[in-house]
Amino acid sequence: MKRTEAKRRAADGKRQILAWIEEDRDRIIGFVADFVRIASPNPPGDTRAAREFVAKFLDEQGLDYRVVDPEPTMPNIIAAFDGEAGLGRHLVLNGHIDVFPVGDRQGWTKDCWGGEVSKGRIWGRGACDMKSGTTASIFSYVYLARLRERLAGRLTLTVVSDEETFGEWGSRYLVANHPEVLGDCCLNAEPSSRHTIRFGEKGFIWLRFHVNTSGGHSAYPHLGASATKLAARLIVSLEKLRDLRPDMPGNVAAAIERGRPAIEAGLGRGATDIMAGVTTNVGTITGGA
Repeated sequence: MKRTEAKRRAADGKRQILAWIEEDRDRIIGFVADFVRIASPNPPGDTRAAREFVAKFLDEQGLDYRVVDPEPTMPNIIAAFDGEAGLGRHLVLNGHIDVFPVGDRQGWTKDCWGGEVSKGRIWGRGACDMKSGTTASIFSYVYLARLRERLAGRLTLTVVSDEETFGEWGSRYLVANHPEVLGDCCLNAEPSSRHTIRFGEKGFIWLRFHVNTSGGHSAYPHLGASATKLAARLIVSLEKLRDLRPDMPGNVAAAIERGRPAIEAGLGRGATDIMAGVTTNVGTITGGA
């Protein structure tokens, strides 16, 4: 009987949230567009204006939060509440407010900080990665806070800076110094397409190589090895890492295979195959004088 009642209450809550989303459709779209208009490229990573934008919204909703800013130009917001229906699990919602730089702006067909809404899209840097996803987490937190008397467990919202440069002052800092942000599960709305929900993530190793030789004039290649050529050979050799086939838990492998149609609909043909192996990427290379 209790299980049936819990299911009914969950269904009622879901219907209520969907109704709020529909009521707030224009407000949510406007929120994302205004969010995009706040330039927060990383580097340099100054997200103070974006933090103030989110904080103002939470203030308007009457929700408590605190700011953690070990690097003052890269602040983070933590908000949390306990459900009033008893003990339960701890879910953490996470999203970042810094975005990739815009470069020299060549090739942009719209204002990169314009937040223009047209043709069913919001245009601008960060509209996809990830101010729309962070907005989803923020509004989810707001809606669930309204239903806290029905919820068991704890919900935490972390709105962070410094994701694009590996989170030294963002999520990585919070995990190392604020254990209250560690829950039973973390849900992050990074853009992985609308077709799938990803679970877990590959590990990575970040390598930086310096190749030093005596060098020499191009007319005298016999007197000194080319550091750039050696680096090129090293890059080719690293491709052998793709031959590694790590052991993967059977349930994970099976889930990936079952999800093949959805994965490749969102990420392109071949995306499923690379999940089971090691991939390599060369970021930047510089050489010569």
